[in-house]
Amino acid sequence: MTIFNKNIWHFGRLIKDIGVLFLFFSLFSFVQSQTQIKIATLAPQNSDWANRFNEGSKEILERTDSRVKLKFYWGGAQGGARKNKQKIKIGQLQGGTFSPNDFQTSYPDLNIVGLPFLFKNVDEVNHIRSFVDMELEAGFKRLGFEVYGFASGGFAYIMSNEPIKGYEDLKDKKIWLPQGDLISYEAMKALDLLPISLPVTDVLTGLQTGLIDIVAIPPVVALALQWHTKVKYVTKIPVLYVMGFLAIDTRVIKRLRPDDHAVMSEVLTRIYNEVDQGSEKDAQNAMQALLNIGLIEVPFDDNEYGKLTDLLVEPNQSMANRGMFSKDLYDEISSYIQDYRKKDH
Repeated sequence: MTIFNKNIWHFGRLIKDIGVLFLFFSLFSFVQSQTQIKIATLAPQNSDWANRFNEGSKEILERTDSRVKLKFYWGGAQGGARKNKQKIKIGQLQGGTFSPNDFQTSYPDLNIVGLPFLFKNVDEVNHIRSFVDMELEAGFKRLGFEVYGFASGGFAYIMSNEPIKGYEDLKDKKIWLPQGDLISYEAMKALDLLPISLPVTDVLTGLQTGLIDIVAIPPVVALALQWHTKVKYVTKIPVLYVMGFLAIDTRVIKRLRPDDHAVMSEVLTRIYNEVDQGSEKDAQNAMQALLNIGLIEVPFDDNEYGKLTDLLVEPNQSMANRGMFSKDLYDEISSYIQDYRKKDH
């Protein structure tokens, strides 16, 4: 091989090596620039909620040129809410879907809108939320989380194996409460009822074995968790209002480019608005599905409902005075409700 040919060969080899290095660093740059946000949820993978967020994730990936990728862990694959919050704290996860009860210790004010027998109907809820949602979102920012709105889960109704027509029928019955729900526990005790605290995963067994007699749950959730298979009656009394939200660690948000954050916020907020807007229709459809399956609807007297709300006024004030949630916010919400009821009548 001549010196000229050797030089050409070495030059070609050098160009090839540079190309390999360029490709390597390009791939490395892509991996480094992509932010993966891992989100845990109890929602089943084949649910409408999951379908919406999978589509939203694709949109975010496309509109950020693959710089932001949302990865969801469905069906409680990462454990319950308490475990997920711990994983977020140490960086194994960056977000999760939660209910107000999951933040009872760190953000008790969030639970005020879920106080038992506080609201009579969804119109009252919507009226109050028009005042307090932004205030509640601001509270999450102080905790180091970004949220994108609150999705209504509807009202929790009484489901049981014996008909519940009034307050007396509730007495001496073992009523399920979510584990750690201190506020609802206080309310149930004030009504001389028998609250039984269990994790969600144990409720189906509890109904089957007689450990609990009554659950209060939105119809949509009852169907999803198959609890309707272990009860016979549903009493359509608005026990408490349920809502959920997606919380993402602010630390990962700060790593995003401002325009990428804007895209993600726009998409997630839009999805939560859509879910929230459709929640009332979903609740009605789920209730009808329960009746079609064979559950028997039991009427609950309006006077009996009024009796329950009156009995809880003093305990609610007591909890506020003891600092279990903000007295100012509770008084503000109570005032809004009373004003709305006066105008409504």
